[in-house]
Amino acid sequence: MNNHISTPYNNPIGTRTREYSTRRAAACVAMLLALGTMPAWAQTVTTHSTEKELKVEYQVPLVRPTSNYATTVTPMLCTAQGDTLRLDPVTVRGAANARKLHRQCRLKGLTEPAYTRAKDMPTMAGGSISLPFTQYPWARQPLTLCVLTEREGCCHVETLSQTCGESFRWKNPYVPVIRLVQDNTGRAGDLEKTNPVLQHVSKYRPYDDTRILRKELGALYVYFPLDRTELRREFRDNAGKLDKIVDITRQITADTTSSVEKIQIIGLASIEGKYEHNAELGQGRGDALKEYIKRELSLPDTLFDVANGAEAWTEFRDQLNDAPQFEGKDEVLALIDDETDLDRREARIKQLNGGRTYQYIKENILADQRNSGYVRIFWDYVPDQAAQSINTASQMVKDKQYSQAIRVLRTVQHDPRAWNALATALYMDGQEEEALTWYRKAAAQGDLQAQENLKGIAGQAQ
Repeated sequence: MNNHISTPYNNPIGTRTREYSTRRAAACVAMLLALGTMPAWAQTVTTHSTEKELKVEYQVPLVRPTSNYATTVTPMLCTAQGDTLRLDPVTVRGAANARKLHRQCRLKGLTEPAYTRAKDMPTMAGGSISLPFTQYPWARQPLTLCVLTEREGCCHVETLSQTCGESFRWKNPYVPVIRLVQDNTGRAGDLEKTNPVLQHVSKYRPYDDTRILRKELGALYVYFPLDRTELRREFRDNAGKLDKIVDITRQITADTTSSVEKIQIIGLASIEGKYEHNAELGQGRGDALKEYIKRELSLPDTLFDVANGAEAWTEFRDQLNDAPQFEGKDEVLALIDDETDLDRREARIKQLNGGRTYQYIKENILADQRNSGYVRIFWDYVPDQAAQSINTASQMVKDKQYSQAIRVLRTVQHDPRAWNALATALYMDGQEEEALTWYRKAAAQGDLQAQENLKGIAGQAQ
């Protein structure tokens, strides 16, 4: 597709229109290719690219005429494919030429065209033009600024020069990147990533007999000797678990941005034996765990939620349901659902199949339920208002609400996490000089995204 635009040309006798065909434009580019760069050529071109348009700012040298002549400099944007866009011409008139034009316009009743007097002529003339790609799709191609310089006397026009500069082109603009900053959840939030015994306090719920503790991943279980409430560090793997509970809790209580809100302990006993005795075991084991943690860390009673799981029949039923089929399994499940008296329920299970069913249960299912205590630590933190502001402003930048984002980020610019986002909002808002200052400041602090953004912006400018 060839675009051609004609521009009225002013001459001292009257006004006539000169059209420059695509052949002339192609010849202009061909001249550049044939002659190479001309060191004496003093034109300058500055471009600014967006996704939708190319903006070209240019300056070209003017030629001073003698008194009887006028010179006209016409900038043109050309492509190698022959597309040409003529820009605003600049005419400079000598004193005698200007007087002659003035007389003729008065005699003919014409409006005197704009021009610059030779005595007032600047060295350079400049302008700018925006080229939307919807209107000028060829503006994405390499462009050349060519300048046609002509001289007019009393009755003829002659070309003084037709010169082209170096080619330039639209560049896909670099869009700086912002990543959301993490909410500062303090030491507790960091510890939770590798210690699932920790949970945010929003997930806390009191114990009731419908909970299936064995499927609540991450809780720690501490074990007790058979039929005892005495907590022994050396029993099974208790030492490592107790040390972990104490260490995690100590780290959080020492942190200023997070806190231990609740330590939930559930004392457990098996379904074996009388319910009243098992309830005492469950409560005693929960209390023993509480006293150990409280003593090691000097914590107040208010932090503890100690519940008595006693005979956890709901949990036992879930264990049975997941177990492989064995003799009497279905009968046991039915008894749990139908018999409400817990001691009688146990007695009836013991009688099934001559005691073989109960023996299987003791050996394969009750081992860990029999002697344990459940521990879960719940935490909270001071909300990170700065992170919330930075992330809100980052979304504003994505939505192209740059001035609003800048206002929000100014309120947290003391926080280094905000610097890359603030720089990006300023850059996209056209405040490039201040944006670079903030990018450099963030990069110096080790912000990798700011460092990448600086490289991308520098690469676009080359």
